[in-house]
Amino acid sequence: MKKNFIILIIILIGTGLFSRLEPLFDEQRMLKTVSEDGYLMMTIARNMALGLSMSTAEGTIPTNGTQPLTTFLWAGVYWLENGDKVGSIFWITILEFLIATLAAFLLWRFGLSLLKERPNHNYISSLAAATWYASPFISNHTMNGLETGFYGLMAILAVMIVIGRTKPWTFSYSILLGAFLGLVFWTRNDASFLILAICLLHLFMGENKFWQRFWQVNIMGITSILVATPWLIYNKLNFGSIMPISGQAQALTAELGQNLSALPPILVEYFFVFLPIPNSLQKLSPVILLCVAILIGIFFILLRLWPCLRLQERRLFMLTAVYITGFSLFYGLYFGAAHFLSRYFFPLSPFLALLWAGIVVWAWQYIPWQKLKYLAAILFIAIILGLFMRNHLHRNSHQHFQVKEWVEQNIPAETWIAAVQTGTLGYFHDRTINLDGKVNPEALEARKQRQVFQYILDRKIEYLVDWVGLAEWVEKPHGKESVVLKNYFELLVKDSKQNLAVLRRKNSEL
Repeated sequence: MKKNFIILIIILIGTGLFSRLEPLFDEQRMLKTVSEDGYLMMTIARNMALGLSMSTAEGTIPTNGTQPLTTFLWAGVYWLENGDKVGSIFWITILEFLIATLAAFLLWRFGLSLLKERPNHNYISSLAAATWYASPFISNHTMNGLETGFYGLMAILAVMIVIGRTKPWTFSYSILLGAFLGLVFWTRNDASFLILAICLLHLFMGENKFWQRFWQVNIMGITSILVATPWLIYNKLNFGSIMPISGQAQALTAELGQNLSALPPILVEYFFVFLPIPNSLQKLSPVILLCVAILIGIFFILLRLWPCLRLQERRLFMLTAVYITGFSLFYGLYFGAAHFLSRYFFPLSPFLALLWAGIVVWAWQYIPWQKLKYLAAILFIAIILGLFMRNHLHRNSHQHFQVKEWVEQNIPAETWIAAVQTGTLGYFHDRTINLDGKVNPEALEARKQRQVFQYILDRKIEYLVDWVGLAEWVEKPHGKESVVLKNYFELLVKDSKQNLAVLRRKNSEL
């Protein structure tokens, strides 16, 4: 069994390595691994490196619609590359690969430490880390140009530090841990749920006296807030709210509880680690009900396992449970854009992978026939490799490159254009103005006042270029706007096949 298991782990690690490094040998494929929001972050990072501070639209529009720590890291790459757009993405891709690889290694080490008293601890930790690393949708999240992979690494480090500590907490340790958790917040601000989970874990499951734990938790929490405060003050003073404008813009379309039905498929997807549920199926009622049933089954399995768990294992379970609960309540009840939820729940994936691997290794011992075991292993590898090939074949596609390519071929670099979605477009055409308000405080205010069309006219924008739905802005009356856009813009391109629409200001020349 040991030899076969080693072969399995090698195959998984090799798949994870190749899936992340392969795009580096094809420039177009490399560029298309970056997500729409990844290009937004890179645009801001590049402007910082060029001395234009956090901004978009050729440095003319200040923004805080980003997660700061990774943006600063990417800015360092652009500074070293003198702002080169393609060369910088190459090195950022290398960094993402290193971050994901380090995260998988630390997950393996954490599993070994956590389960060291278990007879199969090496199998569980190796299977969890290798499967997590090879998983196609995990790989996509770690290589999307955003903070996602770095946030996952920081979450693993935070949990390792807290769960793995065997010495008593001290005053200095509380301060150091709080400072590190403040940095995790800088990586992504919803790390506040991780900080809360760690505070509650130590308060109710720590080993000191209650009042000692109470003050230690307060010191740790206050320190993390102090480390986070510069970012919060920057947001408040310059943009009127401690919440970045990206979150404010998203909240405009949020409805109470609108994402609750989206949560079960995402949680099940992460629990099975390597088996993504297609987006087209996640919204189907039978799939949602099946996922709810699976989650209920997992809950009862954990209840049965609880008496058999050691203290450190229980602490990890409780921390993960509070973390999941915080995420589920916030993103399920108060947040819009369900299509982002898989990425937002990503930092939970390493810990769910450990749970999955533990159950798999336990169940493996009870499979009665050796041939059935081989069949299960072959099917597992086939699914991983099949999903990898599917990813490989789709890497030549990108939802926004048709917009970027049309602009490059038809609009001069000095012309001001605008779009609702400006991540990819704004990265390659500097003079691009964002209209959904996620990185543009002016557009955010215009959206609140229902005056986006007036904002377009005031900014002397010559072209609007985006997905084909943009054509409706001049084809149909827009009851929420005081400006009738068709009086000022004409429809130049409407291509449903390419998912592209272009509006040109009247009297403008292409």
